Amino acid sequence: MRGLGKIFSFTFVQHVKRKGYLNVTIIIAFLCLLLPAAIMPAVEYFKEDDTYESKLAKVYVIEQDGRTDEKIDYGVLNRVDAERFTDVAYEMAGSVEEAAKKAEEDDYSAVLVVDYQENSYQLDVLLPDKTKLNKKDVNAYETFLSGAFRSILIQKSNLEVTQIAELTMPIETQVRDSSTPADESDEYASAKKVMASLLPYLNIMVLYFMILAYGQGTANNAIMEKTSKLMDLFLVTVKPGAMLLGKVFATAASGILQIFVWIGGLFGGFALGIHFTKMVNPKTDMALIQLVETFGEFSGMFTASGVILSLLMLAAGLLLYCSLAAIGGAIAEKPEDLSSTNMLFIMVLLISFFATMFAGGAGADVPWDAVTWQVWVPFTSILVAPTKILLGVMSIPEAVCSLGIVILTATVITMIAGRIYKMMSLYKGNLPSPKKMIEMLRNQR
Repeated sequence: MRGLGKIFSFTFVQHVKRKGYLNVTIIIAFLCLLLPAAIMPAVEYFKEDDTYESKLAKVYVIEQDGRTDEKIDYGVLNRVDAERFTDVAYEMAGSVEEAAKKAEEDDYSAVLVVDYQENSYQLDVLLPDKTKLNKKDVNAYETFLSGAFRSILIQKSNLEVTQIAELTMPIETQVRDSSTPADESDEYASAKKVMASLLPYLNIMVLYFMILAYGQGTANNAIMEKTSKLMDLFLVTVKPGAMLLGKVFATAASGILQIFVWIGGLFGGFALGIHFTKMVNPKTDMALIQLVETFGEFSGMFTASGVILSLLMLAAGLLLYCSLAAIGGAIAEKPEDLSSTNMLFIMVLLISFFATMFAGGAGADVPWDAVTWQVWVPFTSILVAPTKILLGVMSIPEAVCSLGIVILTATVITMIAGRIYKMMSLYKGNLPSPKKMIEMLRNQR
């Protein structure tokens, strides 16, 4: 189209040179870089020490369950955890009073009461009145007991060693095709299933905020010439379709550039945050770091082509909704009209969201690895296809076809916006109804 390249380059340069655009891009990028790098090590430095080393040296045990006459060796608890409570002396006592009296004679002793009540065990750790221990010491021991006491229950069961080994054996479940041998099944199937539940919502959230942020900008660009009285000059030198297409592409490109800058800053921030956190505590157990490391182990499930096509689909989704926003800008005669005309792309987004959520796109009734009809409808495919492409559910030809449909639809909508733009150039009066708009388009030559 004549003038498309010039319109695109001019609009793109003018948009990214704006002081507001540059300030927002740079400030948010620095925040994305600095906040994780500062907050993560600070949280690690100031967090309470969960591995508190208790000064507890001896425990007097009173069993009140009455379920066995055999002597239980509580010393086995010293072998449960290789780092905590490995040198505690255990002594059986006949009553709480007797145990408390003995514990008061020792500076670092506590009392453990084991009581069986209605098919469950109640463990009470008692701190003597006269002791050098504090509540933090017995709280740490209580936390330790919540997981370690099972070794005592195994003794009470009187099972053989081989039986105990069978009961404690880990169990793994897997769903696969009956025609697929076990050793050939997808080793990342469980991880893909979890990500298939999370990624669609992340994809929708990112697209939603991008559409809200850049859709309004597209409409404002489309109406700019109307308010500056330059529309007649543009319509003489550039075709309306080329002008709108260049504006839509330029706005979408500036938005995509801004998003990638922020994502780059966020990745850099988390990388610095992980590095600084491990400098503070090399053995950190921060959940976010464990999640990132776990994700790294599953990075083999993604392919370079899948990642590229997923990102292109996200970019095409933004382009598609910017083209819808261009229709609102083409219809509006002045900026005040945009509040009503811009409802078009918002309504389409909401309808697409509900069609995706409640018609099988991301619901629990449809397998995550199924290619549903949503990937072939442009307004729903941008919400569903990126995840399926990334996880390898869609083949490369299918992904390319779905992407082509979205781009083609965006181009056609932008061309329609160009016709509306030309049609409304000399229109004066109230905004026409949708029915009247269609009649005006049919009568336009």
